[in-house]
Amino acid sequence: MNTFFETSNDLYFLSGGGEMGELTRNYDWSKTSLGSPEHWSQSLRLTVSMILNSKFPMFIWWGEDLIQFYNDAYRVSLGEDGKHPLALGQKAQECWPEIWSIIHPLIVGVMENGESTWREDQLIPIYRNGKIEDVYWTFSYSPIVSESKKIGGVLVVCTETTDKVTSLKSSKDSEERFQTMADNIPNLAWMADAEGWIFWYNKKWYEYSGTTPAQMEGWGWQSVHDPIELPAVVKRWQASILSGQPFEMVFPLRGADGIFRQFLTRVLPVHDSEGNIHQWFGTNTDITAQIETEQSLKESEQRFRIMAEATDVLIAVGDETSNAVYFNNAWVTLTGRPMEELVKFGWVDLVHPDDRDGFLTLFLNSFKNKETFTGEFRVLNKQGEYRWLLANGPPRFHEDGSFAGYISSCVDITERKKAERAVQEKEENLRNTILEAPVAMCIFKGPEFIVELANEHMYELWGKTAEQVMHKPILEGLPEVIGQGFDVLLEGVYTTGKSFLAEGVPAKLPRQGKIETVYVNFVYKAYHESDGSISGVLAVAIDVTAQVSALQKIEEVVAERTQELANANKKLQKSNSELAQFAHIASHDLQEPLRKISIFTEMLEKNLGDNLNDKSKNYLNKINYSSERMHILIRDVLTYSELVKENESFIKVDLNKIVENIKKEYDLLIEEKGAIVQVADLPIIDAIPIQMTQLFGNLIGNALKFSRKDNVPKITILDYKLSVEEVHNLSLSDELEYYNIQFKDNGIGFKKEYAEQIFDIFQRLHPKTEYGGTGIGLSMCKKIVLNHHGIIDASGSTENGAVFNVIVPSKRNRNTDL
Repeated sequence: MNTFFETSNDLYFLSGGGEMGELTRNYDWSKTSLGSPEHWSQSLRLTVSMILNSKFPMFIWWGEDLIQFYNDAYRVSLGEDGKHPLALGQKAQECWPEIWSIIHPLIVGVMENGESTWREDQLIPIYRNGKIEDVYWTFSYSPIVSESKKIGGVLVVCTETTDKVTSLKSSKDSEERFQTMADNIPNLAWMADAEGWIFWYNKKWYEYSGTTPAQMEGWGWQSVHDPIELPAVVKRWQASILSGQPFEMVFPLRGADGIFRQFLTRVLPVHDSEGNIHQWFGTNTDITAQIETEQSLKESEQRFRIMAEATDVLIAVGDETSNAVYFNNAWVTLTGRPMEELVKFGWVDLVHPDDRDGFLTLFLNSFKNKETFTGEFRVLNKQGEYRWLLANGPPRFHEDGSFAGYISSCVDITERKKAERAVQEKEENLRNTILEAPVAMCIFKGPEFIVELANEHMYELWGKTAEQVMHKPILEGLPEVIGQGFDVLLEGVYTTGKSFLAEGVPAKLPRQGKIETVYVNFVYKAYHESDGSISGVLAVAIDVTAQVSALQKIEEVVAERTQELANANKKLQKSNSELAQFAHIASHDLQEPLRKISIFTEMLEKNLGDNLNDKSKNYLNKINYSSERMHILIRDVLTYSELVKENESFIKVDLNKIVENIKKEYDLLIEEKGAIVQVADLPIIDAIPIQMTQLFGNLIGNALKFSRKDNVPKITILDYKLSVEEVHNLSLSDELEYYNIQFKDNGIGFKKEYAEQIFDIFQRLHPKTEYGGTGIGLSMCKKIVLNHHGIIDASGSTENGAVFNVIVPSKRNRNTDL
C-alpha cells in the first residue's frame, strides 16, 4: 500500500516495498523532465504507487519524454545482466533502441488516439543477460489520464510467454522432426493402435514393398510375408498385443522386386499419461547384409583356422581385454604345451627372464593405445633351448570401429640373430685388427669418406692427431691431399666395389710443420655391410719412403750393372759361338781317330784268327765297346752344340706328324717290348722342326729305354692350353698362348730330389752297364725348350714312372730374339 507523509512542509510518498520501491525513493528525479516527486501530479503518484505494489509485471511511460517506471514483477523479465537499473527513470527511446521500431507505433497510437491495444505471444527481442534474446510477450497498452483530463502516459501490463511459445513450437517441431526422421531413416517404420491395427507406414516401407496405403491398412502387411513363416509371425505379434510386451523377431519380407530379404523387426508399446498402451511403434531393419557378413565371417574364421594350423608361423589371437583366446599348432609344436594351457597365460613363463618385463610392457602399452606392436624376445622351446622370435601384432577393429583385440604373428629369427652376432663379432674383430695392426689402417664411411676408425700408424702417416681427422670427411681433416687424386681413387672403389692397389705412390703430407713428399704402398678395398651393400672404403697403407729411396739408389747401381751385363753378354755370346765352333771341329776331328781304331781293331782280330785267346778277345771287345761309346758321345756333343745356332727357321709344325715319325723310328723296339703309345690330338705350333724331332725322340726314347722288365711299357702324350692365370703364375708372356705337352710313362721313374738334376749335361742316375746313354739327352731337351721360349719340368717316383711337362707357345714372339 501507499504511505504518504510530509517532511519540511513537502509531500512525499513511500511507494511499496522491494527493490523497485527502494530505487524509486532514492532515485535522483531531478535529472529527468518530471522533476522531483513532490511536483508530480496526483494521478502520476497513484499510478506509480499502483505499479510498484502490483504482483503483475507492469510499467508506465509518462510524459512527452516517456519516462519509464516498472515494478519488481517486471524486473525479472529484464534478466540478470540487462537494462536494469539504468532503465528506471530512463526515456523509452534511449532504453529500447533495439525494439523502438516495434513499440513506438503502438505507443503513438495510445498517446494520440487514446486507444488501448492488445498482443498475444508477440515476439519482441530485448537486450538481457548480456545479449539480444528472442522474447515472447502477451501485453496490453492502455492510456493514463492526467488531472487535466489529458493522456499523460501509457500503462503496460505484460506477461512473458517465451517458455510457453517455445514449448509449443518445440512440440510442433518435434512432431515434424519425427515425421521427417521416420520417412528418412533407413528402416521400415509403422504405427498401430492398441489392438494392432496398423494405421501408418513410413515412406521407406512403401518404397521397399511397392505397396500402397490402401493395401497395407490394418492387417494388409501379411501380403508381403513369406507364407511359410507368416503363421509364426502372426502368433508372436498377437501374443505381444495381449501381453503388452515388446516384440522382436527376424523374418523375411518381400520387396518390390519380388525378392525376400531378412529383417530384424522390433515393436515397442507407447503408453499414455495413465500408463495404458494406446499405440505400438515398429521398425523393420534390413539385416540381410549383416547375416551374410556373419556367415562370411564364420567362413573366414574357418579359413583362418585352417591357414593358421597349416603354417609354420606362430599365430596367436587376443581379444579386446588383452587376454589370449587362440594359439595355433606352431606354438604347440615349439613350446610342447597344449593350446588350453597357453591361452591361460601359460606362455609368459616361457619368455626369457631378461626379455619378459620389456616385452609385456611393450604389449600392454600397445594394447592401451590400440597400436601395432613389434618386438623381439626369446622363448623356451620343448627341447629346453631359447629361440629368438620376432613378433608383430596389428590391432583388429569391428565394422563399427570398436577395438577387437590383436592377431599376432611370430617368426623364428634365431639364425638371423646368430648372423647379426657374428657380424658384430666380425666388426669388433675388424676394429681390433685395425687398432692393433702393425701397419696404417683406417675405414672411410659414406660418399664423403668420413674417417670412422683409424689406428695410430695411420695418424702418424697423415701427420695428424685423432682430434683433427676423426669423424670428419678426409678432405676436411687432411686438406693437404686435395688435388693429389686420392679422393678420385676412393670414389672409384666406393662406386664400383673394385679394390685398388698401388706401390710407391708419392704423396705430399705434413711433417714437422712443413709439407714433404713421402712414398706409400696402399690398398683401397670396398667396405661391405651385412646385406652386401658398400658403405665405405677400408684403407691399408705402408710408408715406404726409406725403401723407395734405397730402391732409387739401387736402380742407379743396377743401371750401371745392366750396361756391364750387356757388355758381358755380348762377350758370352761370342764365347758360346766360339765354343760351339770348337765343339763342332773337335767332334769331327775326334771321329777320324775313332774310325781308324775301329778299322785296326777289326784287322787285328782277322789277322790273329784262331790264335786269338779268350783274354785277348776280351780286350778287343772292350776296345770296340769303348770306341762305340766314344762315337755316340761325340755325336751327341755335336748335336748339342748344334742347338746354339741362331739361323734355324721357325715354321708351322704339326706335332702329330712329329710323333708319327718317332714311332716309325722306334717301331722295332716298340714291337719288341710290346709298348703301348697313346697320343692325343696335338696342336700345330711355330717351331724348329728338327729340334721338335730331337725333343720328342729323346723323351719317347727314354720312356722305352727306362721301362720295367715286368710291365708292358705304356707311354701317354696329352696336351692342354694354359689359362691366363697359369700363364701369369709361370711368369710367361701374357701376349702369347701356351700349350702343355705332357709325356707320361710307367717306367722305372726317379726320386723327386733328382727332378732338376736330370736336366744337367752328362748327368746319369743309373750305371751305364744297366742302361745305355751319354747323359746328354735331357739337357738337349731343356735346351730345345728354352730355344722355343718355353719351360720343361719333370716329376715322378720309382713306383709310378715319370712325367715330363713341355710348355711352349703356339706362336713365335716376333719381339724376342732367338
